[in-house]
Amino acid sequence: MDDAIEQQLDTMLNSNLSEAEMGEQLTAIIAEMSADTPVMTQVRVKSYLAMSHAYEGDIEQAYALLDEVDDLAQNSGYADALTEAAATRILIKTIEGKLTEAYTLINTAILPAASATLPRVRYFAHNLIASVYTQKNQTERALEHLIQASDAVNETNTARTPVRRIYLKLRISEIYTQQTQYEQALQQLNEAEETMRSANLETTFAPEIQFQRAYIATEKGDFDRAFDLYEELENSIKDDPLWAGMQPTVLNNLGDLAIRTQRFESGIATLEQALVIAEQQNNTITEQIIRFNLGFIQVHLGNHDAGLETMQNVVNQARGEWVDREVEALLGEYAEALAMADRYQLAYEVLREQRDLRETVFNTEMQKNVTELQNLYESKDKAQQIELLEQQNDLNAQMLQNERQQQLILALGIIVALLFSVLAFYLYRAARRSNLALKDANRRLADQSVRDPLTGLLNRRAMQQELQRQEKEGSAQSDAMILIDIDHFKRINDKFGHAAGDEVIIEVAKRLQAICRDNDKVIRWGGEEFLIYLTNAEPDALPRFVTRLLATIAEEPVTTKNSGDIAITATAGFISYPFANLSHAQMDWEATLMLVDKALYAGKVHGRNQAWGIMQLNVAHEHAEAILDNDLAEAIEQNIVTAITLHGPQAR
Repeated sequence: MDDAIEQQLDTMLNSNLSEAEMGEQLTAIIAEMSADTPVMTQVRVKSYLAMSHAYEGDIEQAYALLDEVDDLAQNSGYADALTEAAATRILIKTIEGKLTEAYTLINTAILPAASATLPRVRYFAHNLIASVYTQKNQTERALEHLIQASDAVNETNTARTPVRRIYLKLRISEIYTQQTQYEQALQQLNEAEETMRSANLETTFAPEIQFQRAYIATEKGDFDRAFDLYEELENSIKDDPLWAGMQPTVLNNLGDLAIRTQRFESGIATLEQALVIAEQQNNTITEQIIRFNLGFIQVHLGNHDAGLETMQNVVNQARGEWVDREVEALLGEYAEALAMADRYQLAYEVLREQRDLRETVFNTEMQKNVTELQNLYESKDKAQQIELLEQQNDLNAQMLQNERQQQLILALGIIVALLFSVLAFYLYRAARRSNLALKDANRRLADQSVRDPLTGLLNRRAMQQELQRQEKEGSAQSDAMILIDIDHFKRINDKFGHAAGDEVIIEVAKRLQAICRDNDKVIRWGGEEFLIYLTNAEPDALPRFVTRLLATIAEEPVTTKNSGDIAITATAGFISYPFANLSHAQMDWEATLMLVDKALYAGKVHGRNQAWGIMQLNVAHEHAEAILDNDLAEAIEQNIVTAITLHGPQAR
């Protein structure tokens, strides 16, 4: 490396230069370089200029320069050069909004980064890779690379060190927010803000920190706080060229808050202002979101056809381009708009698509691994305690063995024998207590793996294991499944906050347990969904039980600590299992659960606060299988199956 040029680049990074000013200085440096300039310095300067071109919107020039960087890196064979070139290409793809293409290039940076030695390069690559993984909802991999980025930062002590530490705090805050762990996210933001102020980096980081605070306030349902933060942020960045790219997103979020608080005319004005800026910046993703929100407002105002057409166009663009988690949220709002316009059949189909996508996100191996990592991180003290108990148990066992040997050797008299007998007795009791404590700790940890931490109910994993066991043993005789979904739960979270939402879930769990028998199973199936598995359930009595179930949930509001009484209702689907005495080969528990899920969503589409039950199969299973897999409503209409609808009471 050329130390003089490297120092010049570090000084530029620590300044508040605009992209245009940065580009001018980098161009001047390149003009003074020669073929004898060290390769790593050439790679760094030209990579920075390529990024500057990309941020300025000159993508063609950015790639032309990046091709030169690739040639330099390949010819040198240096791992650091190859890593920086690959990471720069990934970054430019993200600047273009081509997240999927950026994702496909990740390995081109990961492989050489394993041999890279420069902390600056390793931090840049791993931090960038973590950002892409986070946007792709692969949180486990993002955490792995954030750890490696942190290791690289800890090897440095320069003016860039606090900057990089703040970046890492912001990324970790994003992951906590994505996992709805808002207090932990705010703690990371507080630490980032403290570092920012001590290093006088307000200009560099204050807007992003405030943006994250506003987003968290929105997710927690504190709309007034979110509105104030976004409005203050918009006023502070609108004339700042460094943060111009954030302005359409901030305005869109203000428009979204206007929708949530029924201020539609204000929302239209704000979103149209955001749309103009997004189009000027060629910010495609933000432009799509803004158009979707404008369409949603039109539906709210009664202009159903125009609004739904706009929303559908955006949904069609989002499929395959956006990450699954974001498409799933978009589908939920689109289905809500369809229901507002009385397009129930299409709303039902969109809700099914949303459900399938939610299942995909929920059941990915990544989500399972992240949950395991979080549990491991949070229960570290428990693991240490268990390890200590095991060590103590081994020690006590050894002491008992030694004591028995001593008794044989030192049996010199009754007094000495009694003394060691008493000592052995106490050691035995201590060892026994340790063994019991160890068994209890292991039992509690095993129980935690099959229990939902919020409600204490069995979780999805426990029920899947039980159903698989029953299917293998053929022990299910006359059972039933009831799938329940709390109505408009998202509105409860938005209006009262997630803490109140958790209280609602806990109270519903208690009400379900109260109405069920000891040998029935109540499961937290996911989010606001519960599954009740009834054993020895008479098919004729099942509708009466479900009617009582709806009444038990809705007859009294949920009293919360800080939000008062919240009226709730629920929608359910139910079915006997095995259905129509079919064998497991014809319809296993998963297929049965899919059918009851369709019944649940039919109830949601047709007004909620009701239960749909699949009571009877009227044709041979081989004639019904295809239509049951695709369209429950059509199967009911053609009398392939018999279904009933039960209505719940109005919430008070």
